[in-house]
Amino acid sequence: MSQPRLRRALALATAFAATAATAGIAFGQAAAPSGNFGGGAIAVPVKQTTVAKDMVLSIRAGTDGRIGVDGQIYARCGLGTISGDGRIGSEGRFTLRGAVTRRPLVGARHTSTFVVRGTLTADGGTGTANVKLRVRTKGRATRTCTSRTVTWTVRRPTDVGALAPGPAEATLYGVTSQRAARARHGIVLHAASGGRRIERATFGYRAKCDRGRIVESDDVNISPEFDVAADGSFRVVERFKATFADVKVSTTVVLRGGFDAAGNAAGRLSVTERYASRRSGKRVDVCATGTRSWSARQ
Repeated sequence: MSQPRLRRALALATAFAATAATAGIAFGQAAAPSGNFGGGAIAVPVKQTTVAKDMVLSIRAGTDGRIGVDGQIYARCGLGTISGDGRIGSEGRFTLRGAVTRRPLVGARHTSTFVVRGTLTADGGTGTANVKLRVRTKGRATRTCTSRTVTWTVRRPTDVGALAPGPAEATLYGVTSQRAARARHGIVLHAASGGRRIERATFGYRAKCDRGRIVESDDVNISPEFDVAADGSFRVVERFKATFADVKVSTTVVLRGGFDAAGNAAGRLSVTERYASRRSGKRVDVCATGTRSWSARQ
């Protein structure tokens, strides 16, 4: 073969190899997941008795295939916690097993042994999770319980457009701007009644305390049903109280946002907890998330 023809053949072979490699990436391999994903599960139809089938879950995926997972799931004896690191295998599959201890109150120790299985893509993922919870409280017998195996969904955050009426019925999955141990906190909400009602909104959070007198840990807020305006906007303010052995707490939750024409939603939220001595009534501490943004999609 003459030198000009040899050079031409080599050039064509190189171009073909580059084209084939590009095609292999485009058609043979899916884009690797990376960034933050969030959501969880809300059992439908939504009832007071279905909270045990709900959960929040968030995943942060690195470009190297490593993932960090955070979540909360209810069991009969308390709130189970998921928090651990893993790696995505072939076709985005992963299994994460671990144990984590949470101290929600002074003298209380909750140990969660969890299993999370799923598949993660560039757009989102699905899978299952369950927790075995061991609750130790000073002066009380140790309790052990197991959650249901809950099927979860997570989505990558999306930009939300101009305000529009809400979807007739849909479950939306997303994240807030607040960081958990490994990923951003998850949020999941279910819209119904022709877009005029949110039947439940659940999100994870952590409140930072001014004086450091209260044990800080990741927690979950469950907002019961509330109305959506005709233009797709909504705002709900919840106030509730709880009494513990040595303190009383008054909690205020503000959740607001709106839908766009695609049925996605975004807004802001905050949680403020005011603790006072049960004996004297004096303020012990104020714990708050600050105002955080969130977004969720179908």
